[in-house]
Amino acid sequence: MVTEVRRDGRLADSTVRTHVANSMCVNSPGDSSSGSTAGAIASHGRASSVTWVGDAVCAKARRISTVPGMKQVLQHRIDSTFAHYDVDRNGVIELADIYALANRLLQAFGEPASSERGSELVDAYDRFWEMLVDHCDADRDGKIGPEEYRDAMIEAFVDHGPFDADFLEIVQSLLDIADVNGDGRVDADEFQVLLKARGLTEEECGLAFAHLDTDGDGAISVQEYVAAVRDYYTNPAEDTPGSWLYPKALQRT
Repeated sequence: MVTEVRRDGRLADSTVRTHVANSMCVNSPGDSSSGSTAGAIASHGRASSVTWVGDAVCAKARRISTVPGMKQVLQHRIDSTFAHYDVDRNGVIELADIYALANRLLQAFGEPASSERGSELVDAYDRFWEMLVDHCDADRDGKIGPEEYRDAMIEAFVDHGPFDADFLEIVQSLLDIADVNGDGRVDADEFQVLLKARGLTEEECGLAFAHLDTDGDGAISVQEYVAAVRDYYTNPAEDTPGSWLYPKALQRT
C-alpha cells in the first residue's frame, strides 16, 4: 500500500496509524525500533487556547532570570529536559521521539495503543508535538534543535510567551490518562507510574508527590502540575515542587 507522507512527517493514511498504533505497545522503551514505529502514527486533533498565569508569577520569573548564577542553573534544566525528549540521542527532537515517550507511558500503564485510553494518550502526545512545533521549530524543518528549544522555553516560562495557552490542555489530558481508576483524581500511586516512566526512582516519586501536592489533598491537580513546571524553569532552588519533576541525575550539572 502506498502511503502519502506529508511535509510535517505524519502519515496521511489513517489505516496505517491504526496498524502502527496496535504494534507500538509491543516495543520496549529501550527498543531502537520503538521510536521509528511510533513516529509513523498519524496525528489529529488540535489543542484549544486557554489563558492562565498571573502577572505576579511572570514578574517573579523575570527577576529570577536576571540574577547571576540562577540563569545558568535554569538553562541547564532546559538543556536537561531537551535531552529527555531527544530519545534517540540524535541531537534534535522529532515526532518519533515524542511517540517513543508515549510508548513508555503505554507500557507503564499497561495500555495497548489500540484501546480507548491508549488512543487518548497518543492523541495527547500528538497535540504535545504540535505545540512544540508551533512554539519551538523556528525554521519549520520538522526538527527542534537545542537552541530552538532553549529559546522557546525561555520565552514561554521566563518571558511568559504564548506556550501556556496550549500547555494546560496537554497537562489535563496527561492527568486524565494517569487517573487509572477514573475517580477524577491522580493519587500518589497513579502519579508514581507516570514519574517512573520518566525515570524517577520510587523514592524520588514519593518525594515528588509530596512536593507537588501543595494543598495536601492527596492528589495532583492540573494547577499544581503546571505550577511545578513553571517552578522548574524559573526557580533554581532545590526541594521545590518543580525540582522534583525530573530525576535528580538528569538535573545534575
